[in-house]
Amino acid sequence: MSHDRDIFHVDVDAFFASVEQLLNPALRGKPVVVGGDPKDRSVVASASYEARKWGVRSAMPMSQALRLCPGVVRVGGDHGRYVDYSGRIRRVLDRFAPFIEVASLDDFYMDFTGCRRAQGPPVEAAERLRNAVLAEVGLHVTVGIAANRTVAKIASDLAKPRGVMEIWRGCEAAFLRGLPVERLPGVGPSTAESLRRYNISSIGDIARLPRDTMERSFGSGGVALWESAHGIDDAPIHSEPGAPKSISRETTFSRDTTDRAELRAALYSLTEHAARQLREEGLRARRVTVKVRYADFTSATACRSLPEPADEDALFFDAALERMEYLMGRRRLQLRLIGIALGGLVSGGGRQGDLFGGAGEKRRRRFYRGLDKLRDKFGFDIAKVGPEGPEDGQ
Repeated sequence: MSHDRDIFHVDVDAFFASVEQLLNPALRGKPVVVGGDPKDRSVVASASYEARKWGVRSAMPMSQALRLCPGVVRVGGDHGRYVDYSGRIRRVLDRFAPFIEVASLDDFYMDFTGCRRAQGPPVEAAERLRNAVLAEVGLHVTVGIAANRTVAKIASDLAKPRGVMEIWRGCEAAFLRGLPVERLPGVGPSTAESLRRYNISSIGDIARLPRDTMERSFGSGGVALWESAHGIDDAPIHSEPGAPKSISRETTFSRDTTDRAELRAALYSLTEHAARQLREEGLRARRVTVKVRYADFTSATACRSLPEPADEDALFFDAALERMEYLMGRRRLQLRLIGIALGGLVSGGGRQGDLFGGAGEKRRRRFYRGLDKLRDKFGFDIAKVGPEGPEDGQ
């Protein structure tokens, strides 16, 4: 298992109920459940923490929830509204990591790997993330941090509500040992009951058994449980389609290389093409992420945040080159692939508060418009921009 990753699991606290309380101040501080009419045998889709104190939980029959909690307020809910708020949260998360996987409307995985230099230690970044979501969206989130998604998910479950929990790399098995088997993702009541027939009640009980014993008793599912119990999970974070999250380009070399001139040229070409698409779509980016694949087929990423969103080749290349050198210094191996991703996207071309003033900014915009037209007509090799960018008088 790779211990080099930083994976965040971000879970919105009591999402549907919290949105209803946010939009209707009269519901704040009251026990709220979201779901259909109990006469229709509906279940609770979401319960506020005020309702949870009375034992109300998601997926509970609505009729039971209404009996358990005196004074509970039932709200029918609005799926479109929840989709909107999920998108707002997602746009905040995009500023903190290059790869975001949406598991559900209130459930996100983030690959923070390589972002420590730009964002600081994971716990500090998670606290800033929580504060940003609260300030900009009005909702509370909980964040679990670990080297893989399984452990990060369990950490966020234990940290709820409004918490941050980091499980240090290499400590996964020790963290999991004393927890009940139900804490493992995918272990429901029936699976837990099956495990108890074998006197298995804790995650540590699974971990103490030989792998082949779990496989003989439970098949491929037993192997997955055994790996989860040891904190093993190499599953990647899959960024999904939707609103633009990043613009990326990558190339695989015909032979592995450490030739700095070749790597610089490849990185610059990738940066040119990514920045051209950025301007074409009327966007700016605040984060630059470089990806490499080493000769042993392992991959790594490193990101850097810009002082403010930009759309200029030279600014991106300067940041990307520094990140490439950092990744090459981490491992003395040849590279077989290199890529760049421009993330943290915002609408509108040009820089705000440009240091050179309005006239310089207008000249810069004209320069890049002209450059893009030349490249469209004659190809990207027609002109290059040095790391310093266009001269102010151009």
